[in-house]
Amino acid sequence: MCDRDDRIAFHFNPRFTESDIVCNSYMSNHWGQEERCTNFPFGTEEPFQIEIYSDNESFHVYIDETKIMQYKHRVDDLKTITKVQVVNDVNISSLEITKKPFY
Repeated sequence: MCDRDDRIAFHFNPRFTESDIVCNSYMSNHWGQEERCTNFPFGTEEPFQIEIYSDNESFHVYIDETKIMQYKHRVDDLKTITKVQVVNDVNISSLEITKKPFY
């Protein structure tokens, strides 16, 4: 999420009923065009590790150390992306936000 407004730079939404991952951005008070990933590595009630890296062009999403997708940035000023929000039916055992080089 962005720091001073309601923009959502990257909405990552696994949909178990559809076996899809739906991604989008919320900007200028409306949702953009959805992007879907049919690579669905999640199991119901199964633990997983998600890592989201960002470079200058895209977010890169890894589940259990396997890259499953990338999502091109729709926010121009990447420095405004400063918050993470997790909602709905997920139990978090740990959360880490770090700055490190992307390879």
